[in-house]
Amino acid sequence: MNNYIFPFLWMRDQEEDVLRNEIAKIEECGIRAVCLESRPHPDFGGPGWWHDFDIVLEEAKKRDMKIWILDDAHFPTGQANGSIPEKHPELARKYIMMQHTDCVGPIVQASLDVNLFMTKAFTWMDFGKPVKKPLIDQQELLSVMAYPVIEGDLLGSNPIDLTDCVGEDGWMTADLPAGVWRICVSFITYDFGARNEYINYIDEKSVRVLLDEIYEPHYEHYKEEFGKTIAGFFSDEPGFYNVDDFDMNDAIGRKKMALPWSDEMYQVMEEKAGADWKQQLPLLWMDSEDQTICAAARKEYMDHVSELYSKNFSRQLGKWCEDHQVEYIGHVIEDNNEHCRLGCGAGHYFRAMDGQHMAGIDTIGGQILPGNPYASRHGVAYVGDGKFNHFGLAKLGASSAQIDPKKKGRLMCEAFGAYGWNFGVRSMKWLVDYLLIQGVNHFVPHAFSMAEYPDCDCPPHFYARGNNPEFTYFAELMKYTNRMCDCFNGGQNVPVAGVFYPAEHDWMQDCMQIQTPGQTLQENQIDYELIPLDVLTDPKTYGTKIEDGRLIVNGRKMQILLIPETDYLDEKLAKFLKKAVKKGLKAAYINHRPVKVVGEQAEQEITVRVPELPVILLEQIAEELKKQKMYDILVSEEEKSLLYYHYRKEEDIYFLFNTSLSETIETEVLIPEQTELICWDAWKDQYVTVEQKEIPEGRKVAVKLVPYESLLLMTNRSGGKVQTVKERPQTYEVLDLSDGWNFSKVRSAEYPDFSEPVHVEKLRPVSAEDPQFSGVMRYEKILELSPKGGRILFSAQYVYEAAEVFVNGMSAGKRLTPGYEWDITELCVPGENEIVIEVVNTPTRDTMKNPGIFGPDREILEPSGMFGKIVLSFY
Repeated sequence: MNNYIFPFLWMRDQEEDVLRNEIAKIEECGIRAVCLESRPHPDFGGPGWWHDFDIVLEEAKKRDMKIWILDDAHFPTGQANGSIPEKHPELARKYIMMQHTDCVGPIVQASLDVNLFMTKAFTWMDFGKPVKKPLIDQQELLSVMAYPVIEGDLLGSNPIDLTDCVGEDGWMTADLPAGVWRICVSFITYDFGARNEYINYIDEKSVRVLLDEIYEPHYEHYKEEFGKTIAGFFSDEPGFYNVDDFDMNDAIGRKKMALPWSDEMYQVMEEKAGADWKQQLPLLWMDSEDQTICAAARKEYMDHVSELYSKNFSRQLGKWCEDHQVEYIGHVIEDNNEHCRLGCGAGHYFRAMDGQHMAGIDTIGGQILPGNPYASRHGVAYVGDGKFNHFGLAKLGASSAQIDPKKKGRLMCEAFGAYGWNFGVRSMKWLVDYLLIQGVNHFVPHAFSMAEYPDCDCPPHFYARGNNPEFTYFAELMKYTNRMCDCFNGGQNVPVAGVFYPAEHDWMQDCMQIQTPGQTLQENQIDYELIPLDVLTDPKTYGTKIEDGRLIVNGRKMQILLIPETDYLDEKLAKFLKKAVKKGLKAAYINHRPVKVVGEQAEQEITVRVPELPVILLEQIAEELKKQKMYDILVSEEEKSLLYYHYRKEEDIYFLFNTSLSETIETEVLIPEQTELICWDAWKDQYVTVEQKEIPEGRKVAVKLVPYESLLLMTNRSGGKVQTVKERPQTYEVLDLSDGWNFSKVRSAEYPDFSEPVHVEKLRPVSAEDPQFSGVMRYEKILELSPKGGRILFSAQYVYEAAEVFVNGMSAGKRLTPGYEWDITELCVPGENEIVIEVVNTPTRDTMKNPGIFGPDREILEPSGMFGKIVLSFY
């Protein structure tokens, strides 16, 4: 079996034996790769780094493991190990900016110091604050425009070009007519942006510095291992960063901000944006009474800047990796619709992924929360959109992986980081299944830290110097995850619908975002791909065609293309829709028809009409598609918490998952297969029989999923060996074991040296007696049994949060999620039997003793231990 997991290993100035031991612990998890993150290391790129890298390389070769390299000294990728200010200030980041002043005409011989308007203005609010200076104090004027002001910030559509009125001394002198005027000065600058010490992502030479400072030195040191032990490089959260930090919602035209720029961007605008592009620059920031002009200008800018990001950053790095026999992976900031915006976004998710050999996303810091898809996330940096995280994020990455042939269907997700110590294996198992069912098939667990425990830097840490009680359970989770990833690699998904990726529409104005139709489709068991415009206009690259009334992209066949709600329709999309509909493709607008087509010909007043397509209301999408037989599986009841994924390789695979933490799903699922279905229990790696009814439309399967539970059904065309499972009868004998246990406990680092057992007649949460205990809690009991040839199940009502059951010294296995039930039939003997349950909790209670610089976790804590109804069932 291949390896699909490569966790972050945080490199630091640690002792050699600690480093070697940490790699051994990673291997114990069944993981055969690591991704080295240098952020905590004091000497990245120096002798200390190469010394530690040599150790990792030696251990990796000994253990047949692969190494990925996070490609900068600190996230986000782009500081090139601090080299821009010292070595290449001429390659610093450029921006375009506009500043303005208002006046009332008529004014004869009005004058304005244009040079002054190309510098930052300071007010009393800025006193006492540090002044960030650009690496180069240089500006270049692009235009001076006088726009009539209609009302508020709304500009008129007949501006006056005053650029030629600027003299060599930098002063503009001109007569201004009657009325209220906004004098807009647009210019190129190295100032006004953020992270000015970073590379310019849309400048080929500037990005080359990252290659020279990071990639090339690693190749020089280890060229013989490239394509062998060294698998590739990982870019972490690169983006434009034209505004400070993670402010989010950085949509062009809706926020006053400096905009990314480069010499090549100037050339592209000169060639493609029309003769008056400089005169229209203020419309990148200001609205106009003719808003279509603003929409066209903003779309034009974003189209070019996102393409240059793709060309000069993503594709340049990807090409270098290809030329050196390794792969290029990573992810950008996707949150809060930044995937198609500026700021910490990269302008266009699919273009940002273009050079990568896998698509990438991350879910850290509580982005995806078990059972909580709708609430906002009030994190440290920003307020997160729960609906996007649950219904947009993973499908965004999965679509890139599935429609781009280069990616071979591979989607990597960086997961678990900064969720806190309280995020344990039960929640991790839920999150793994949630990501798998949306198309993730490679994982980067975040993180293995070798710092002294407790390391308060973005926990959880999976081993934590032996202090994480759940480490062995995490190891079992990783083995399960790798088996599941192996199942979901090498084939292809089976979508029903295509949903247009509305980047161009978002650039022009507010529009419906991907998570809105995504939620409706997912909660009604209709799978889909997100389809960017580039896929529709570049059929050669993506294998795009219309055949038998279906949209085919990279072999994926979609029965309908849905256009999320928008007032402005991109001209290229309009043209595609007209041709595609004539070829038989079914397409529809969500909620209403667009009002106008915006594009080059539309600007030239060549009539490009909005295509006549049906309109489907958002709340009626599922009903309408099912009415038209556009579905894969059918569920007898409405089950919003039931997600599914259809994947096809040698067999057809149907993965079902109950995302609820409180409600059991009991329904009948119609699966369109004439071949007998079986179940693969990936946790135990067993194939078992499934009760099913054969009907003309396929096979009906009665599905019961408790909270957290998943089910993987598949065809058995190959006739593989399957274990028969006996259905549980309606009535069976039960032996109550709730009372009378011997109890002991031990911290993880001291395991298995338990405390002296004490007899506890009535079980209650351990946290009620010892609220700061984290570790292993052991429950022991001796039973007299007379097995009668049937099955024997052990179950516990409350377990916090994972447990392993032993009978007569033999393990019945680990359980991470409800229901906590073990089949112990084969381990029991007639007469006396010893039953031992070892329960583990997260480290969070223990870390309360040493909370670190951020203080204790501010969240609800669950109890610890085993309690409630505990029984043996005989049937």
